[in-house]
Amino acid sequence: MTPEQSEHRVFLNRYYRAARPIYDVTRKYYLFGRDRALNVLLAAPWSSLIEVGPGTGRNLEILQRRRAWALYGGVEAADAMLERAAERCPWAHFQRAFAEDADYAAVLGAPPQRILFSYCLSMVQRRDEALQQALASVASGGEVHVVDFADLAGLPGPLAAGLRAWLKMYRVQPLDPGWLAAHGAEMVFGPGRYYVLARWRR
Repeated sequence: MTPEQSEHRVFLNRYYRAARPIYDVTRKYYLFGRDRALNVLLAAPWSSLIEVGPGTGRNLEILQRRRAWALYGGVEAADAMLERAAERCPWAHFQRAFAEDADYAAVLGAPPQRILFSYCLSMVQRRDEALQQALASVASGGEVHVVDFADLAGLPGPLAAGLRAWLKMYRVQPLDPGWLAAHGAEMVFGPGRYYVLARWRR
């Protein structure tokens, strides 16, 4: 682990230990598009999925409820959230790691057919490396899915500026659609370009 990663893990643990008890209640008011992303995933056949940054395990729980026969896993850098997700999703397999260093095949014993980043990639420090690691690790014929903050270009200027400043306080950097396009993503935007659904097929 690099010194930068060690410092970031300290930040994540400090923040999420405080936020964990109210995380799911508060996030539904601004982490928009998550259920839309899950519906997109569930519209296609697959039997294994790993979520990067599963947080409290909310998304994994929903997916498992609707596709109980599939294998599920998570890669989580924050100890505070890893503990919560493991308690909530005892049927899932977890790995304590940063996205750029994750050994996806080791989580489920084979490359996953789907990898999901849900409001996670915007907090990853080495974003390019994290994306390339996921793309290289997903099974042949599989897909990497992302739902996250977009460029907010459709929102009123003051609102967008205020939101960017607020997110920056928590080390969140909205995803640049140009960066996504340069990496070959298929994209669909939410209202006001508040969020983006991005997908890569291998």
